[in-house]
Amino acid sequence: MQMLNRYFASFALILTLCAIYFNTPDLRDFGFIWRTYRWPIIILAVSAAVNWWLSANTYRFFHWTRQLKIVQVWLNYFWAVPLVYLLYPFWAPMWLLFAMAPATAALYWGRWQTLLTALCCSATLLLIYYEHGAFEAGVFEVGAGIAYTHAIFIVVITMFIHGLAQTALRLRDARLG
Repeated sequence: MQMLNRYFASFALILTLCAIYFNTPDLRDFGFIWRTYRWPIIILAVSAAVNWWLSANTYRFFHWTRQLKIVQVWLNYFWAVPLVYLLYPFWAPMWLLFAMAPATAALYWGRWQTLLTALCCSATLLLIYYEHGAFEAGVFEVGAGIAYTHAIFIVVITMFIHGLAQTALRLRDARLG
């Protein structure tokens, strides 16, 4: 859990701050930054605090560890939705936030739960792309192709991480046996 927060939460923070930094004409104009990026900043701050708390306290509540991991996966998803929706027009790599929830699921859950999580994130990403007009030229045009590729990448990378995690568990069990 701490490893996930160390890398994924840091990545989400960097990605969101880059979206704000590189799209702000004058960084000294805090009024503009607050008016334009208020909700992404609030969501990012709350998600960082909650992820830190979950990471620090997951094993403190040993009997609730499984439920806390489930909560963390879906919280990552629910935070990614507004962040991607709000910041995608300014910073295209925001779609990568949708890889975080299924990657977390890949480490803790079974194959089908991981696949369903990845499909849910991919479908949500496609809906956000649709809302932002990626399919206006048609479903077989360049914008749609990019959207499909991003959605497929989320599923593929998630299943790859799940396969790596299962291989590591099999190697560990072989050494113990």
